[in-house]
This record gives sequence, C-alpha cells and structure tokens, in this order.
Amino acid sequence: MPEFLFDRTAVEPDATAVTSPRGTWSWIELEQAACRVANGLRTLLEPGGVVAILARNRIEWVQTLLGNTRAGTRLVPLNWHLTAPEVAYILSDSQAKVLITDPEDEAVAREAAGSAGVPTVLVTGSSFEDLMSAQGVEAPAEGPGGGVILYSSGTTGRPKGILRSDQGGTVESVIRRYRRTGDFYGYEDGGAHLVACPLYHAAPPGHLLFGLTHGQSAVLMERFEAADALDLITAHGITSTHMVPTQFVRMLRLPDEERTRADVSSLRTVCHGAAPCPQWVKRAMIDWFGPVIVEYFGSSEGTGPLIATSEDWLAHPGTVGRPHPALEVSVVGEDGQDVAVGETGTLYFRRADGAPQYLGDPDKTRSSRLPDGRFTVNDVGWLDEDGFVYLSDRGVDLIISGGVNIYPAEVEATLSEHPAVEDCAVFGIPDDEWGEAVHAAVTLTPGMLAEPADLIEWCRSRLAAFKCPRTIDVLDALPREASGKLKKHRLRDPFWEGRSRPAAVKPAVSGSGGQE
Repeated sequence: MPEFLFDRTAVEPDATAVTSPRGTWSWIELEQAACRVANGLRTLLEPGGVVAILARNRIEWVQTLLGNTRAGTRLVPLNWHLTAPEVAYILSDSQAKVLITDPEDEAVAREAAGSAGVPTVLVTGSSFEDLMSAQGVEAPAEGPGGGVILYSSGTTGRPKGILRSDQGGTVESVIRRYRRTGDFYGYEDGGAHLVACPLYHAAPPGHLLFGLTHGQSAVLMERFEAADALDLITAHGITSTHMVPTQFVRMLRLPDEERTRADVSSLRTVCHGAAPCPQWVKRAMIDWFGPVIVEYFGSSEGTGPLIATSEDWLAHPGTVGRPHPALEVSVVGEDGQDVAVGETGTLYFRRADGAPQYLGDPDKTRSSRLPDGRFTVNDVGWLDEDGFVYLSDRGVDLIISGGVNIYPAEVEATLSEHPAVEDCAVFGIPDDEWGEAVHAAVTLTPGMLAEPADLIEWCRSRLAAFKCPRTIDVLDALPREASGKLKKHRLRDPFWEGRSRPAAVKPAVSGSGGQE
C-alpha cells in the first residue's frame, strides 16, 4: 500500500490541497483523512462492499472518494435531487450497507436507508467525524483499490448499476490510471483545479482526481454561479476545470464588465462534456478563454474518452473527438455489419480492458454486445476519414438538459400512473439555456379531466424536479402503429422544425458535421 496517494504530499505536505467555503486542508491532512475513512470503512465493510454517498460538494465527499480507493470498497454516488423512493431503489439494487450523507439531505437519506434496509447512516459533522476520529492515520493493510458504481437509467426507466471494465487492480494502479487519463485530457502538473459541477455526476470526481494526481490543488464550489466561478478562476489562478455547456452559456451572458474583469489567463485545460455544445458557444469560449477548451465524449459504461482539442474542433467542426488509444470505435448498420466511412449507424466500442456489465441485469449486458465483444449504448453517429467521431443522436430519445441525462421512459411510467392519463409520450424540446427541456404529450382517460399543471405536480411529487415535464400538451390521440409502437418523432419533430436537435448532424455531402 503506497504511503501517499499523491506525489505532491511528499514534496509539500503542508501546502493547500483543498479549498472550499467551509475551510482549507493541506495535502497531508487530506491523505490522513483518506486513511481514516478507509480504516473506518474497513470496520463496516469487506473489500468490495458498497458505500453510497448523498451529499453536496464538501470536503467529506473528497475524503470519502479517496478513502474508498484505499479501502477497496465500491462507492455509489447519489444525486441529491432524487426523492427518497428513488434513492432507496439504488441503495437496494447496489446492496449498499453504508450511506454517508450531510445535514441538508439527512431526512431523505434516513427514509431511503430505512426502506432499503441499509444498517449504517453516517452524517457529516457528527457520526461521520466520530467514525473517522476513532481510526488511525496509517494506510490500511494491502488490498485491492476501490472503484465507483455509476447508476444510469436505460430504456426501462429504472437506473442500472454499471460495473466499469477499467476498475480493479491495486491502489497504486488506480491512482496511476487517473494520472494517465488526465494526461490524455491535457492536464498539466501544478496549479489548481476548480470543481464547478456536482460531484454526484460521473465526470467531476474523475476530473478532480486528474487534477490531484497532477499536483493541482482543488477548489470546491458548493453551488455554481457564473460570476463566482470567474472570481475563483481569478483569485486562485485556476489551471483546469470541468464544465457543461449550460455553464458556458451562463458565463457568456454575464455583463461585459464582469467578464472583462476576470483574469482567465491561468487556464490551461477546460474540459466540457455531458451534453452537446452549440457551435456559437464553443467558438465564443475559445475566443474568450483561448485554445484551452477540450471536448470529451463518453458514457458511464466507458464509451470514452473521445477527445477533441480546440484545434481539433476548429478543423473538424461538430466532432466529439477521436478515441483514446485503448479504445476502438466502429459504426455498425442494421444488418450487424460495419458501414463505410461517412455512413451513419450505431456506434460500437471495444476497450482494451473489456466491456462493462450492468449490475443484476445480464440480459441488458448481453443485448449491448456483439459476438466479438464490442458494446454499445445505442448512440447513433458516424466517422470521418481522419477517425473523428460525430453524433447523430444520443440513444434516440435520451433528453440532455443542462448536462444531465433524462430518460423519457421513467417519466412516462410516472405519468401513466395518473388515473386521468390514458397514454403519454415524453421527449425533449428546444430550450435556449438548457439545450433541451422535458415536454410531454398525453391523452386522457374518457370521462376524466386533468390540467397540465396538475400532471406536472403529480410528477414532481414522485420524481426529482429536473426529470419532470415543464410543459404538457393534451391530445386526442398519440401516433401509434397497429403493433402499439409509438412514433415519437412525429410528436418531437415539429418542435425542432428549422433547427437541429443539439447534436452533431451529418451533412448530405461533406464529411464534416456541425452542431447548431
């Protein structure tokens, strides 16, 4: 077991490693806290056991992430917008035995833990610290490195736990892997990393570790505000960060005096992903921040990273990048055969370390693979002659709003439970700020009435607010085939008339795509 996770600890143990609104922590304090968490988890879980975390961006999140790595356990990040039943489902499905939460989310956490039979709930500021203080600061005994189980919904609407193929190995190998991946994204040694997105998402913890393994101190934002982000970049000389396009838009819409006051000259790597970025936003950010904007594409299952530097994107507008050397991308037609360069089909991936598995769902695992081991998440796209990848659609019906994946089937299942709803369809419609907004079309049960506002409130009482429709149309009928298959595009397409959905679209002649 390595003495330290990060090289900088041995060189500058007392230098600041993490800064947040609640205080600062040195590199040695961070390392010692990670050991205490690891030793505490070892008293509660066997290696490979599952710990979940439902908390805001605070130091305990970072300590838990690192402690999980040392303990050899598996960490399940939970979105704090979820309702107690939604959290309980994930806790039960993942077989979590420990749940770490904060005072803001304690009520939901305890209700969910009670429903799922989770025996241990640790609250930051009280029982979490009690457990840590009872442990030593020595690294735990040698064992496997810990990993993360990410939950992603699918066509069934129920979230699925994803066991990534790139996990496992020793603690040292886990840390080395993060550093190598950070190299691929363009992370440089030294400086500071701004955590501007919620850590419960798939990407932000990885980018945090890219920064820490490169000796960059971390600056935590508990809540993103565009002006505050610019102030932090200026004050801390931020060199790297991860954002989503919605955050770019909010910074671009700040008053000119606020934008010009900010000193962004320290930035070296500004990664963005999670949602398609409109061309005007991408060009404006490159003009403002310089050629430091790095787009990536991937999924919780490991269909990445694909990387497009600013130079790549300007030369190949609309691309989401070229794959990491350990990743192979191919495009497969409806007949199961690879298609020619420039032709559209389903994107399939082959990783050097293998394909992912869906926890407790062997059928979904099997259906996502070809006989030769390549796997897909049903994204549709194409490749150009230089190997750059372009998206035509992300899972066809997937809604991406503000960088968050929203799965219509889950919302449709909730709407359909309302007694006045006979049939329903949920899809994304254009939204200038969020990229897409959730919209629903419903037909009502004969003899029953329901106002759109009532149906929206019905959803909000059962689902996290970000998943719920903002608008609902009541129709006489939905376009279904005799077989019952819904032709959702007939409902969705009129909203997008005259504009492209926010994804790269293959042009009729040229070999380069574009996002509008």
